[in-house]
Parts: sequence; C-alpha cells; structure tokens
Amino acid sequence: MDLIFIKFYGIIKLMKHKLSKHAIDVMSSRNVKKEWVNLTIKNPSLVKKISTIEAHYFSKIEENENRCLKVVINPTTGIIVTAYFDRNMRKKGCK
Repeated sequence: MDLIFIKFYGIIKLMKHKLSKHAIDVMSSRNVKKEWVNLTIKNPSLVKKISTIEAHYFSKIEENENRCLKVVINPTTGIIVTAYFDRNMRKKGCK
C-alpha cells in the first residue's frame, strides 16, 4: 500500500491506495508499470470526476510512446479499480 495525494473536488488529501485484483491482472496483461500508475495519480494531466466514488486520472507516458494512461480510482476508498492505455484520449489530446 502506497501513500498518495489525491485531488478530488478541489480537496487535496493524503490517502493510502491499493490495487484491486482486477487492476493487478490488467496491469500485468497490458504491461502497465506500477510506477506509471503512481505517476498518473500523483501528477495527472486530466482528472474526470465521474461520481463521488469514481474518478478517472489521465497522463501521457513518455516511456511508452507517449501513450495516454487511464487510471480509474475510487477516491473515497483509495482502491485503484483498473489502469490501461486509452486510445480515445490519446486522439483527444492527452497531455
């Protein structure tokens, strides 16, 4: 379990986060490094607040051909639900 700062609805808080089993599985199968997930949560280029229990964090990963990493997290529990490279956001200009 790692400590991260999460900015959600204008509030910045220090929170422990952990990976769900699904997140671990998809990160392994899609070659997503944990350090990239941490980087995306700590320093996102974009955050989409879907609801009080779901937020999408995006960041361009230079080490992986500037692809756009999407990390879905429950900001109330700190559980990372999934992480994958989002082709649609890359086309929309993930920064």
